[in-house]
Amino acid sequence: MPDQTAAEAIASSPLPTPRTLARRRNVAYQLIRFAAINLKMMRVIARGHG
Repeated sequence: MPDQTAAEAIASSPLPTPRTLARRRNVAYQLIRFAAINLKMMRVIARGHG
């Protein structure tokens, strides 16, 4: 994107699908993802300390 302005780059970016938007709005899905990311971080931190 060397010749594009920031506004042009944003305007030409792909839009999320209806399925993606539904997942972003689903509180249960967000809680599951939050827990999964926290577990991954805990594993990495525990490996670094052990």
